[in-house]
Amino acid sequence: METYNNHLEEKSHTSSVEAVKKDPQALLQKLSEIEVAMMSCVVKNNFKSCSGSETFWRRHCHAIELVKTEPGKKIWYNYRRGFCADSAKQVSKNEPPPPWPQPPGIFSEGKHFHSCAFLEMVKQIYEQVFLWPSGESPALEQEAFAMMLLDQSMTLESGTVLFKLYEKLEIDRTTPDALLTVHNGVKHLHIEYLQEHWAS
Repeated sequence: METYNNHLEEKSHTSSVEAVKKDPQALLQKLSEIEVAMMSCVVKNNFKSCSGSETFWRRHCHAIELVKTEPGKKIWYNYRRGFCADSAKQVSKNEPPPPWPQPPGIFSEGKHFHSCAFLEMVKQIYEQVFLWPSGESPALEQEAFAMMLLDQSMTLESGTVLFKLYEKLEIDRTTPDALLTVHNGVKHLHIEYLQEHWAS
């Protein structure tokens, strides 16, 4: 993306048209603005379009129920509470949830943590950032994963890199016992890949 923006800027110098830089976050930023505006209209029961008619927006804004039915009612559109579309836990009393959106396969059903997928993603991101950087902006999932990794990780004096596991999540049974350790009374995952590469 940065390479593209640099070329765009170079071209704008030779023409009279000002370059508009591309931003991979632009769509999400705009969506959050639109969401606030739309929710405000729904709350105020204001469905008027520019022409003054309510027909189009009233029909479309009521096409889907905005509120779930009572808990316990087994209806196909009643998604399970407590986790997001990326399957990470949404709410916890004791610890903040992982930044959204996480890459697929790290979490499932808001209650499982898959360490093999997590460690593979650590390797992928390390290689993209430090070994073969492309200069492009990271995908949203990679950015959220990196934030989670920084928030939950620590390096001990011995050089051991530990990832603090989320308390309420079940750890994948395929996780080797050698990678699990308890530090200060909390369960952690040993990230051997980072330990090896940061030491070299």
